[in-house]
Amino acid sequence: MATPKRAGGRENVRALEKASLALDRLAGKWWFYAFLFFLGFGLLPPYASRGYSWEEMGDVISEGLSHAVIYRLVDLVWPSVLLHVLALAVIAAVALWGEKASKAFDIWAFATYLAIAIGQGTGISDRYGLVVLTGNVVLGLLVAFSWGLECLEGRNKFGKEYLRPRRLWLVPLAAWAYWSPVEPFRLDPRYLIVGYFGVAYCLTTPVVLALMALYYPGVNKTAMRLTAFLGLIFGVLNVSRPLMAGPTPAAIWEGTILHMPLLITSAYALGITIGASRKRG
Repeated sequence: MATPKRAGGRENVRALEKASLALDRLAGKWWFYAFLFFLGFGLLPPYASRGYSWEEMGDVISEGLSHAVIYRLVDLVWPSVLLHVLALAVIAAVALWGEKASKAFDIWAFATYLAIAIGQGTGISDRYGLVVLTGNVVLGLLVAFSWGLECLEGRNKFGKEYLRPRRLWLVPLAAWAYWSPVEPFRLDPRYLIVGYFGVAYCLTTPVVLALMALYYPGVNKTAMRLTAFLGLIFGVLNVSRPLMAGPTPAAIWEGTILHMPLLITSAYALGITIGASRKRG
């Protein structure tokens, strides 16, 4: 006879399996991504504690992003250094030990995306007070949830048998995203260790997707797809910034140049997963 504790454990496992299976199925449907886009960028407006008119929504979003609470880690310097060193250690572990380091990578990715979903989606503005970019937070939490499932399931298999050397062209893109010096046309080496990698979705995701693409198909396809989908949206919006804000040096650098790795790696990650699904179909 099963004890209540064991029965509860089996129920939790079954619930986890059901949630994972449901997310896998949804991630394979095109309409799910259309729904997510509508939900995140149409149905859920940002919140501001001091209120705003609909005409000010663009300003609210800009204020929220530029004053994200997680960016204070960069201002403090030492947390940013710690995040950079930790990320490099995890990536080096995957490169050296492969599948043995998969769990460490999964936990790092989950913790990072969870912090980004909340910390980059929430800002404190002098003009609007507390700002919550509701759509960004919801979609970011979905990405973090997919990585939480990956931590429990362990589908990422960074084994040498999966490594695809022909995809090493992604590495320079990941390296540029990791560096991302924010001053226009100034290649400041300080950002290699103190910068916005690890606290900004757009600068962190190319590194994650590049590593996953190198070992695809031995990775969690659902987490890869959801991460890349949100990255593709952000990539398109930011790369096209000079068309909306004008071709200023800041718009070209911060928008197009710094976000091109995100656009390319996200599109490629989605492409290889969709292509593989069509071949099996």
